[in-house]
Amino acid sequence: MATTNSGERIRRRDVFVNLAEELQLQRSGVHSAKMAENLFRFEEGRDLVGIGHEAERAIYYETASQSLVAVQFDKHGVYAGVQELLQRELDDPTAWVEAYGSGLVWVHPRYR
Repeated sequence: MATTNSGERIRRRDVFVNLAEELQLQRSGVHSAKMAENLFRFEEGRDLVGIGHEAERAIYYETASQSLVAVQFDKHGVYAGVQELLQRELDDPTAWVEAYGSGLVWVHPRYR
């Protein structure tokens, strides 16, 4: 399980609740828990890094290709066919988050 800089263990449930709360604020409370569930379900082979400034795109780190991508999502799911490559050959998305994180409304605790 991932840890924060302070060494605290990140609990998946806590991250889910925090993400759902942020989505509720950003998307006017429309299906926030369902969207959070869909975002975590899409993590297979990739890590959720954050949520874009309009809360319509999720940022994922694809571990196999070492790429960072932005993918559209809503209450129905994550649309893998509607994605944008943000960066290639990225060993660790933490530096990208440090550089561009101010444009995100939510960042996963493992990258804070």
